[in-house]
Amino acid sequence: MIGFDLNDLLNQGSILLTVFKFFFIVSAALYCMFAIVVVRQVVIMKNTLLTTFSPILQIVGYAHLALAVFVLLLFFAIL
Repeated sequence: MIGFDLNDLLNQGSILLTVFKFFFIVSAALYCMFAIVVVRQVVIMKNTLLTTFSPILQIVGYAHLALAVFVLLLFFAIL
C-alpha cells in the first residue's frame, strides 16, 4: 500500500508520539506562564483602578491560573 498508516506512526514506542507529548507539556507550561502574567496584570489594575468589579476579576484571574496549573499537572500525569 502506498502512503503511511497513522497507527504505525503513533505506536507506543514512536519518536513522533514522544515529540507530541513534549510539545503538549511545553505548551501547557507556557500557558501557565501566561496565566501568571494575567494575574499580575489584574493585581496591578486592581491597585491602580478601584472599582466594585475588581475583586470579582481578581478571583477569575486566580481561577484561570489554578485551571492552567491543573491542566499542566494533568498533562504530566497522563502523558
